Amino acid sequence: MCVILVCPEEVRPKPEVLYACHEANPHGAGLAWREGGRVRWQKNLTTGEVLTLLKKLEGEVVIHFRWASVGGVDARLCHPFPVTPKANLSLSGMAESVLFHNGTWSGYADALERLGEERELPGAPMSDTRAAALLVHAAGPEVLDKLPGRWVWMNAAETRLSGAWETWRGMQVSNTHFVPRLRAAQARRAAKTTPSLPLHQSCLFAC
Repeated sequence: MCVILVCPEEVRPKPEVLYACHEANPHGAGLAWREGGRVRWQKNLTTGEVLTLLKKLEGEVVIHFRWASVGGVDARLCHPFPVTPKANLSLSGMAESVLFHNGTWSGYADALERLGEERELPGAPMSDTRAAALLVHAAGPEVLDKLPGRWVWMNAAETRLSGAWETWRGMQVSNTHFVPRLRAAQARRAAKTTPSLPLHQSCLFAC
């Protein structure tokens, strides 16, 4: 399913939230932020690596946790993808803009076929999100409004969301499917910290 967290400058998700997102979407995390008039990204990160980066980063940050669907489990297919002529598969870098996706776009192969009539396409591995990055480079981010799912297009000046989003704890989130896992983890911690009665008191209550 994946999940995307769009975090304003003054908002950062708690570690327990990130771990719940990872538990629900365990196939690699990625994030992007603005730096030097461009967008920098890193992906195929562990939750611990995301936490370390968040402590250093200022400004808006977008975080993605992947559930592998199109293209399978492959570090190179973690999000985001740079919106460039080849939507390269580097695990880190800088670009004018990047693209994140939550959902599945079943029509990406047909779109690639049409796009391939006009330009040379990159080789495998391919996913629906990488295909969308190629399409956005050719047609602009407005095309995302016509595609299924939730999308984030981010450049140095703006963050553009497409699809249905929710506000949760000061962030824009693409879904809240991770919340039950968060609550379960909180309940487990609460159970561990609940003090047990001394033996003589428990005997009194049992009588």
